[in-house]
Amino acid sequence: MTIDANARFFEHEEDVPRYAISMGIGSIMKSKQIILLAFGEDKADAIKATVEGPVTEDVPASVLQNHDNVIVFVDEAAASKLSK
Repeated sequence: MTIDANARFFEHEEDVPRYAISMGIGSIMKSKQIILLAFGEDKADAIKATVEGPVTEDVPASVLQNHDNVIVFVDEAAASKLSK
């Protein structure tokens, strides 16, 4: 089901990755350092919610506001909705 769902992002179905690594929020928060990368206008709402919004289950990445060592790299488009 996951391969089928992600096939739309690839020209050929055989290009869809067959394996992935995922981590839960608890494991991520135990990291010594977190680096978040986001590029493009399509990420602007998510970056605003992650960085400036309340910490909420609706935006899991918002929990990164509670981590002591997070570096966020964004381009101008992804940062376009930030107010700070």
